[in-house]
Amino acid sequence: MSPRKRSSVASRRRPSVPKSQRPKAPLPDVPEYLRRLGVQPRKALGQHFLIDQFILADIARACCPEGGETVLEIGAGPGGLTEELAHLAGRVVAVELDEELATSTRARLKEFAQLEIIAADVMDYEPDELLAEGGAEPPYTACGNLPYYITQPIVRRLLEAQPGPERIVVLVQREVAQRIVGGTGRESLLSISVKVYGAPKLLFEVPSTAFWPPPKVQSAVVAIEKFPTPALGLPAEEIEAFFHLVRAGFAQPRKQLHNVLTDEFTLERTPVLAILAEAGIEATARAQHLQVADWERLYGIMKRRHPDLLEAREAREPGGDEVDEEFDEDLDEGLDDE
Repeated sequence: MSPRKRSSVASRRRPSVPKSQRPKAPLPDVPEYLRRLGVQPRKALGQHFLIDQFILADIARACCPEGGETVLEIGAGPGGLTEELAHLAGRVVAVELDEELATSTRARLKEFAQLEIIAADVMDYEPDELLAEGGAEPPYTACGNLPYYITQPIVRRLLEAQPGPERIVVLVQREVAQRIVGGTGRESLLSISVKVYGAPKLLFEVPSTAFWPPPKVQSAVVAIEKFPTPALGLPAEEIEAFFHLVRAGFAQPRKQLHNVLTDEFTLERTPVLAILAEAGIEATARAQHLQVADWERLYGIMKRRHPDLLEAREAREPGGDEVDEEFDEDLDEGLDDE
């Protein structure tokens, strides 16, 4: 796929279909539909197709609260959510990795003039390239039923994209949703990473029976309202260094933060306690108790007092994903008293 020139986007936009003219394209019996296509859900890709039409409609409404929005859907599958979005949105660009599924869903929903289905790997393109390929442009909402293994890379891509979506609505594993949202005493590396760029909210949970094949875990829908600019008073070139500090802080989440920073930056206990005190952070605090503003204050003090240690940390850890790998760990239990 070669992204199209943006100058042609506006002229290629098509109007939405009035409700009275909506074509009938009911979601087929998914197992039978895929069997006829010779397609099996791919375990390696974490494919579990959402088939509950009430939940599909709820997700579409979360994406299009006003109606007429532009939506980028990640993972169209057999087109259940795609169709619901097409009823509400002004323009839908749906991306599907499986070319055969993309072709069949495109044929089934061909009456929707405002819908474009693209066969592509979403990680190979920037969101605005996919929008342009589908004849759309910002502002837009991004949504999708995301497999566990690729949730973080896709969410990060959407949060960091320029121009990025105004809103992100994703269906993910429930434990991952809880980690994204965080909360008092339950922040994680993932939630802090999201909250730098937007405000997450858990909308509702989805039972495993709403999928085919049913997964062994429960799921939930999360919405992230993206900020116009990151919630940090830092130059853009320092954001990665900020996250190096946050990653260091969550390196040993069961330990109190003063011990973690002592270990991770090879500092003595006394200067670490002084840094925390200056930042207004309790000596007994753990990483999951800190909010974005706390981390920003801590970063500023570390940068002023020990810039060499931050630079050394960045040199040892060039880049990296802001992801908490222990999604299923309950940080409220079994905490060390160090």
